[in-house]
Amino acid sequence: MQDRKTGIVEDFDDATEIFAEWKPSERFAGIFGKSVAEALKPLKAKNRINVLEVGCGHGTWLGYLDRMGISKKISYVGIDFSRKRIEAAKKIFKKNKNANFFAADYLEFQDSKKYDIVLFIEVFQYVDKKDFGKFLEKAKIMLGKNGCVVVIDKDKYSVHSLKISLGKFFKKLPHYYRHVRYPSFSCLERLAKVYGLKPVKRLKAKEFSAIILKN
Repeated sequence: MQDRKTGIVEDFDDATEIFAEWKPSERFAGIFGKSVAEALKPLKAKNRINVLEVGCGHGTWLGYLDRMGISKKISYVGIDFSRKRIEAAKKIFKKNKNANFFAADYLEFQDSKKYDIVLFIEVFQYVDKKDFGKFLEKAKIMLGKNGCVVVIDKDKYSVHSLKISLGKFFKKLPHYYRHVRYPSFSCLERLAKVYGLKPVKRLKAKEFSAIILKN
């Protein structure tokens, strides 16, 4: 596990400049917007919404929260174990007083704050299957009343997953794909129930899948 984690960090550190220029597709941005809107439904009455993004990279999705017009209500924390990407995010959002970024391992991250939304956007593809339960269990602990977890990724049994597997086999993909292993969303939903999180909605947009899990 440690060797794989080290390899992932090295890949993301090396590709910091590439990822800083990356923009999500229209489909990706669309499913993100719909998922967050669903998670926000039980939170409309709140004056302040605490958001934790795990694997935030250089802050792409914080930018999309800004575009949704809800950034003034949001207190955002982004964590990523690539220190270089966190430093890039701090520079991009240095004027945003409601956003904080930390270089940290999620499973070791300590915070007494209760979050309303925990985001895992293309995160589980880098998590060992044996740790899925640990990630969901920790999310459960960190959520406040009516809080939601949003998971967006590609499904293990999708056509896209098959293409990536073939691309890795024939060595036709960039090096930062070498650790990608897409999760089964059915597996995530089953595990979520074990740890007290209720799957309330699943969304699909071509290669992307999303689940909203309620505390």
